[in-house]
Amino acid sequence: MKKLNLELIPLIALLVFCSFSIAQDTDYETDKLAQTGMKFLSFSPDARAAALGDAMTAKTGGAASLFYNPAGMARIEGMNVTVGQTQWIADISYSMVGFAYASNAGVLGVSMMNVNYGDLQGTIRNDSDAGYADMGTFKPSASVIGLGYAFAPTDRFSVGGQVKFANEQLGTAHMDADGLTEKLDMSTTAFDFGLMYQMDWKNLNLAMSVRNFSSELKYAEESFEIPLTFRMGVAADVAEGLSLAVVNERPRDFFTTTRVGVEYNLMGMLDLRGGYAFHEKSGDNEVGANLGVGFNMAGISVNVSYTDFGVFDSVMRFGVAYTL
Repeated sequence: MKKLNLELIPLIALLVFCSFSIAQDTDYETDKLAQTGMKFLSFSPDARAAALGDAMTAKTGGAASLFYNPAGMARIEGMNVTVGQTQWIADISYSMVGFAYASNAGVLGVSMMNVNYGDLQGTIRNDSDAGYADMGTFKPSASVIGLGYAFAPTDRFSVGGQVKFANEQLGTAHMDADGLTEKLDMSTTAFDFGLMYQMDWKNLNLAMSVRNFSSELKYAEESFEIPLTFRMGVAADVAEGLSLAVVNERPRDFFTTTRVGVEYNLMGMLDLRGGYAFHEKSGDNEVGANLGVGFNMAGISVNVSYTDFGVFDSVMRFGVAYTL
């Protein structure tokens, strides 16, 4: 009898883990739609990834891989730093920082993301003609910091993980007209896992990831979960300078999504990108096409992406990455 190929062990383990986790929620496709908390944890802050329609699970990269599949940074050399800024809809802004350093023992990484929701108007219900009283403005925010690690146990397999510490500060709730208030802060610890298998043919990559694995939280009297997401992806060089990536995504709080991204590199200096997400129920989402461009020179990459957002304003993301 032939021995089991040791390279298959991580793949089998992650398949079993994904199957077990999904099986814990028999109403996965219906009861959890739009019912998760800390939704910012599923946001895509990287300009390159956004331009590819977030089809990043099987794409290798630097520190930005911590926001998609931590196994993607396992084969970097030296140090990589990335920063990014997104002006989201409704005057919401996201900023991110990623750092990855390759050592003899693997690649260590740190990721950070901060959300600024802007100024919001606070009110409380009363018996006036307006039906409410003005309680002034408040400024909610959210942030997450992650510590990641990735390594390549063989020349084909890459494995990565990340532990994240997330918190939200949603201001102070005015419970009644007598001045009773409640501070609306929430924090949790979440985990990301990823696996990538690289082949020689067409630089084909097969990958899987699990993001935002955490215990259930409770807000006031209601329990909720954070946006757990399972992804399986494939990426390959289909022609000289041209790569294609496809990802099947199963989020806890939305319909199954297929993401497709195309990237064309010209002379190692210019990247042209495009991506689109196909949802199980396409009429339930405003996000349209994604486009982007990247400029590379002397270890520095500058990336810009554009996302069509239907009835809302379009979204622009900007990012800079440096590899030493």
